[in-house]
Amino acid sequence: MDRFSEEVRTLRSDRERVREQLFSAIIAELPQGAGMFPRDSNKVSHELIDALTYIFLTSSRTATLPESTLHTLRAWALDLRRYGFPPTAYAVFARLIRQVLSAGIEARFVLEDAAAEMARTAHAADVEGVPAAAAARVTAVRPEGGIHVVRLEAGFPLGYRPGQFMPVLQVGRQGVWRNLAPALPANPFCQLEFHVTCEIEVQVGDYVTLGAARGMWPSFARSELSVTAVGSGTAAAKAIVFHALEMPQPPRVRLALLGEVAQRSTFERLAAVCEWFSIVETPSTSGEVVYCGPEVDIAALNPPPGVLRVCPDAPEKWSVPAS
Repeated sequence: MDRFSEEVRTLRSDRERVREQLFSAIIAELPQGAGMFPRDSNKVSHELIDALTYIFLTSSRTATLPESTLHTLRAWALDLRRYGFPPTAYAVFARLIRQVLSAGIEARFVLEDAAAEMARTAHAADVEGVPAAAAARVTAVRPEGGIHVVRLEAGFPLGYRPGQFMPVLQVGRQGVWRNLAPALPANPFCQLEFHVTCEIEVQVGDYVTLGAARGMWPSFARSELSVTAVGSGTAAAKAIVFHALEMPQPPRVRLALLGEVAQRSTFERLAAVCEWFSIVETPSTSGEVVYCGPEVDIAALNPPPGVLRVCPDAPEKWSVPAS
């Protein structure tokens, strides 16, 4: 029998029971636990179950966490800091998971190792003074067709790369985080811009909470950069193009705008004055290639293999590489 096969079987075949029991255990043990979930929830997220399955599958060969899994867990720990629980809570999570799964001794050690690694990462960020989350005030909301351009101002400069996205929590929507890509490169003026459809519904003066940035970003290392934007994907595309604008020697950038998009005129004005930037009718595959937009719209375009997909609404991938 494969190592951790019972734990994985339980997570897969008895998923809903595990979600319910973990939810009850977490809110009973941790005072701030209820705030992690939407008000009408009675189960933990599917992501937690997927993450646990990933942990067991990737550690099944040696009963230890490989470096690739540790790297993923560190990133996850930084993301989870936005919920406000202390690093010591990870040991509690590990114990509750072990109890709900009736996990064996080796599974217990793996869960404890994962919890310890995530606790160390969160504690190090606390010591370094890295903000767990940030508040931003809405300064403008402008509709452009089916998309709203939302401008905000944070309390301090935020760190992220062009093409990354961040979880956003609207006041009054407990536990409901939506991933949105900033449309401006990180800047010292604390200014942000999002292009939204129905992810958040805000007006001037409202506040939102922002978590740590996540996702991949273009390398800008090649002489050509091809960007395709669909719908609200213009946000990430704008951040990428404006980052190139700040480079001493920007790559040759080709941008395809598909469907109803915001700020088309902004891109057209930039193309009129920048020799290195142009708007094209169909997606280009020259150089480094990036597709930006909702996951279903990008999938419908059938991008070539290996391109960077910036899809903030895509669920977190907890896939195990083929051996």
